[in-house]
Amino acid sequence: MFKRIYVFSASLRIWHWINFITIIVLFFTGLYIGTPYFTTSVGYEATYAYDKNLTMGFIRFLHFSAGYVLLFSFLFRIYIAFFGKRDRMFIPKFWTIEYWQGVKETSQEYLLIKEHRPMLRNPLARTSYFLVYLMIFFMIATGFGMYGLSDPDGFWASVFGWAVWSLGGEFEAHYWHHIVAWLIILFFVFHVYFVSREDFTHKNGEVSSMFNGVKFFRKEPIDINDVK
Repeated sequence: MFKRIYVFSASLRIWHWINFITIIVLFFTGLYIGTPYFTTSVGYEATYAYDKNLTMGFIRFLHFSAGYVLLFSFLFRIYIAFFGKRDRMFIPKFWTIEYWQGVKETSQEYLLIKEHRPMLRNPLARTSYFLVYLMIFFMIATGFGMYGLSDPDGFWASVFGWAVWSLGGEFEAHYWHHIVAWLIILFFVFHVYFVSREDFTHKNGEVSSMFNGVKFFRKEPIDINDVK
């Protein structure tokens, strides 16, 4: 007998899928901007690339447009965090014994040692999401900081210019922007594996919950973040 629990709000699910599409566009256009492949074995000569709308100008337009979407999506996530328990942005309770016990149990399951207790949102996932929020903010700050270099007295330079000079300059900002982009993609790979495994192992609707918001539990799940 399964207990049906509504976990993810419509706002959170919309934010999730907008982020997914936006990050994919940003990643591949970013790779192209860093290393244009007009003349590779799968690319085109620059002249023909222009006819096929594969110019650097068009790719940069896609990249910057997706950057704006990511920025407003991030602001939207902060906004909905003030409405309802399901949309809160949790800071992992690193200082509690219960939190680390939950991390241990979850890690043991992923290492195929033993199953963990039913958890509404496990602490390992909460920690990774918290780190992803930080990485997304870093990408926004460095991205728009570099974007603002074309107009040193402009809006973006005044808002995010600190992100470039605090890293040591434009080259360093580009370097870390690239590294963190790969870290986000690495998270994406592990995220897909973990949610798929969780769904297959516990039959709790982990994958479908990001479409309908509902998860299923045989027992009443605990919420580590609510443990004092």
